[in-house]
Amino acid sequence: MSHPLVQAANPVVADLLAATLEILRDAGGYISPTTRLIERDGQLSIESIAEDGSPMLRIPRECFVRVDRVTWAEQDSRMVIVEVPEEFTDIETELLYVQVALHNACGKLAWMERTHPSLDSDLSDELIEAVRELIPSFRNPQMAATDVLWANRCFRLALEPEAPPERALLPVLDLLNHHADGAVADWTGEEFVVSAVKPFGTNEVALNYGMKRDPLEMAVVYGFADTSAPQHARHDYPPETLARIRDLARIESSKPASAALLRAACVLLEME
Repeated sequence: MSHPLVQAANPVVADLLAATLEILRDAGGYISPTTRLIERDGQLSIESIAEDGSPMLRIPRECFVRVDRVTWAEQDSRMVIVEVPEEFTDIETELLYVQVALHNACGKLAWMERTHPSLDSDLSDELIEAVRELIPSFRNPQMAATDVLWANRCFRLALEPEAPPERALLPVLDLLNHHADGAVADWTGEEFVVSAVKPFGTNEVALNYGMKRDPLEMAVVYGFADTSAPQHARHDYPPETLARIRDLARIESSKPASAALLRAACVLLEME
């Protein structure tokens, strides 16, 4: 199906993005007519011609997908839904299947297995150990690719009174890339509201992922070095360890996962 808010080179991805928007609309959600969901070579983003600060997205609680309650498997670098909880509503179940189909159509697991420092099997043991000296949880334990994907794309929220936080996928909102000067999502308890903020100097809209992570933490968690991090970002990493990560990653810099760690170490060394 074609949709005026979708621009995608892959027709299957276009149909899945359009289906997502229709489900959100039927559930009472909102997306500004100045907004476009973009797919290029399997990479997803959001663009808008609206002025900075104008309303862009409203994602109601009914559209959140509680991914940790789903039983998962992986087959040929694709996510497989094994079991859906009985408590899922029709909307949550429909969005679950559409979002899994979307990320499978984009080849997300295979791409992450090549590019994410937490997944790349070609990363050297020396480089892994050097990063662990600063971030002991790095690949300890080794996470499944599906789990890393949801760790990258979900919010951790307490969805019921006095309930512990759990990961929730917010369809469409999860397409926003990070920038330190990006929008901050407003959680009202009933919906997430996001304004259009375009810090890249283009029409691409960005979200500040929060947590005030430094560039190395961003590389480990999200798979990219955050060059937008403020220069005064605090860290207490020994410069000699950062230099070792830089030097080891430089040797392997032809690998995208190593390149992310190299960039992160260089950014942090420049902050010294």
